[in-house]
Amino acid sequence: MKTIKIEVPVYDTSSGAATIKIISNTGGNSILDIGFKVLLPFANLVNKEVLDFFIMSASAYGVDRFVERKQNSVDGWSRQLKVSFPVHNPSKWNNCKGELNKLLSFLTGDYWTVDFRKEKFIFPKAELDNELSATFTQVNLLSGGLDSLIGALDFLKSNPQEKVLFVSHYDPQMHGPKGDQKELIDELKTMYLNQFAYIPSLRVSLEHTNANRETTFRSRSLLFIGIALLAAQATNTPNIIVPENGTVSLNFPLSASRRSSCSTRTTHPFVLENVLSIWNALSILTNISNPYEFQTKGEMVTACKDQTNLLKLITMSNSCGKRGHRAHWQTPGASHCGICMPCLYRQASLMAIGDKTSYGNSINSLMPFLSKKSQDVGACLDFLSTPITKDEVKQELIVNGVKNLSKLNHFVDVVLRTKVELSKWVKKVGNSSIKSKAGL
Repeated sequence: MKTIKIEVPVYDTSSGAATIKIISNTGGNSILDIGFKVLLPFANLVNKEVLDFFIMSASAYGVDRFVERKQNSVDGWSRQLKVSFPVHNPSKWNNCKGELNKLLSFLTGDYWTVDFRKEKFIFPKAELDNELSATFTQVNLLSGGLDSLIGALDFLKSNPQEKVLFVSHYDPQMHGPKGDQKELIDELKTMYLNQFAYIPSLRVSLEHTNANRETTFRSRSLLFIGIALLAAQATNTPNIIVPENGTVSLNFPLSASRRSSCSTRTTHPFVLENVLSIWNALSILTNISNPYEFQTKGEMVTACKDQTNLLKLITMSNSCGKRGHRAHWQTPGASHCGICMPCLYRQASLMAIGDKTSYGNSINSLMPFLSKKSQDVGACLDFLSTPITKDEVKQELIVNGVKNLSKLNHFVDVVLRTKVELSKWVKKVGNSSIKSKAGL
């Protein structure tokens, strides 16, 4: 088991950075560097538990990146992590220790055991900009992806008399998202002047580490939620919206090898439900939800309330999960790899309205599906070729964390409609070998 201590954050007024030292029992250490200046005005406007939750969410992201998975796994994937977090009132946090262990373990695919110790940390006061002193209906994630873009357009088009607050974050070691976010914000300003405010994207990165970094980012969503909660509480905004299609939220395993630890769970219903449970235990009343949990990505696209501006902005959004790995792209200058699962879902979702996105690879150039490069396409085609009943889908969803049985049938339908959506796309663009492997 890796035992880790999260030290108290230290704010440097000259750089505007808050740094958190992460120390392991085996001698490893690192610095989590947060560009906290953009959030400084919020820090003294929220109660201590909200600030604690943000520090915890950022630190969990740091730990996730700090402990290299392959070297420290107990079963080839999962790590055992015992982490001590600094909080203002440990007795309050102890009320939700079990829920937090479940949340972190489910989210990253590891075995987390957390404890809390009493610490004080004070950030200097800073004035809130007038633009951020407005009344907001909700706080929205704007990640730079297609789903968050649709979430933004839907609100802006439907609520001309209301305002939304956009938040986001980026890691400098993951190239692209910051530029995507800025480009979209600049365009939205021309389309919906004075209908939203935007907190500059928060930089969070692991620096000065003496250990090999982990390359997966499975805890990113919790970091976003921590940022969103800080912003929502400071501005008295009651609702946080996480715009994500139900297909990706459920991340139904496309093959047996993709069950459990091999599935990303960033906006899974279990995650959002557990976050709410933790907030309730801490007397935090903010709500968080995903209004698109029963929609496929294609349904989000076709139902978007602002089709005109969506068509203008689609190519500025980015869905690719492997854009930093371009060595084997047939078109190196493309914006998307074209063959990771997010890219496959994107291509299928945009088929009806015309997809002008540039892709580095085509599914037709990847036979046989034995290499790491082509494994997502292979899993997708296996999923399409394998008959599956509603009861089988239902059982798989329960095994993979769906606890709210009142939503279960809706989630089953999302999975089956996703299969149809992918099949239509493969049938249209695939060559005879691809279609044969997909059973089409």
